[in-house]
Amino acid sequence: MSVNIYDTANQLEQDLRKTDEFQSLQAAFKAVRENEEANKVFNEFRQVQQMIQQKQMSGQEITEEEAQQAQEVSKEIGENALITDLLEAEKSVGQMIDDINQTVLKPVTELYQ
Repeated sequence: MSVNIYDTANQLEQDLRKTDEFQSLQAAFKAVRENEEANKVFNEFRQVQQMIQQKQMSGQEITEEEAQQAQEVSKEIGENALITDLLEAEKSVGQMIDDINQTVLKPVTELYQ
């Protein structure tokens, strides 16, 4: 019996879009995008986050100024309910994906036990 695992993966992708977690993430993202201040802070947060990740991956030191900038943006994030809702929704979807990954990888994990 042959199984097309890609059909299953495509179905999982479609089902993921229908989950409450994804729907909440989609709504939270839309709310941030539609609010000028929240969108500005969120984009700045993403830029700072990417810059720090790139520096860390390349082994570069993060300057005091960059660390302070990250702290300031984090403070603004924490003060914006739309963005904190978005981050919570991201966390929920991320947890669901982690759970799915564990399930999908179970046969491989069992091989190494």
